[in-house]
Amino acid sequence: MAILGISTNTRLLGQAIIEQGNLLDYSIRLHKSPWSASKANKIIAGLEPCVRQYCIKSVVLSIPYAHHQTKEFRQLVACIKKYFEKKKISICSKAVQSLHSLYPAEQKKTKKALMEYLTTQYPQLTYCYYRELKNRKKYYIKIFEAVGAAILYYKEQMR
Repeated sequence: MAILGISTNTRLLGQAIIEQGNLLDYSIRLHKSPWSASKANKIIAGLEPCVRQYCIKSVVLSIPYAHHQTKEFRQLVACIKKYFEKKKISICSKAVQSLHSLYPAEQKKTKKALMEYLTTQYPQLTYCYYRELKNRKKYYIKIFEAVGAAILYYKEQMR
């Protein structure tokens, strides 16, 4: 059962594929063009090869805090949900703050702590972790949020 984790905004899309608790693939895409309906279609079309290649059975969207959600973001999420519902692939959402439940409670609930935890669990993310620490503007965090959402969903399904 392959799970696709997605963390997006109208500019960046991070995705991760988890199967049996293993991280199979991950990527980030930058969409620089201004918001439009065709941009939403382009973002969704970019998901198609991943869905076919990995036979995705479930999709998990990492949803940011409400004050970070724009009208355009909500339109994009609605388009993504509609796309997967048409394909009869189950889709659910995880609030970004719920991802902090993955690691021990005594750790600070920060994006950096989430990245550190996921890097220890999946060493292939080390490159992205160190790149993100060097960046002034956050870029790779979307990959970590996508991985976290997929792992959280996987763990819930295993209970």
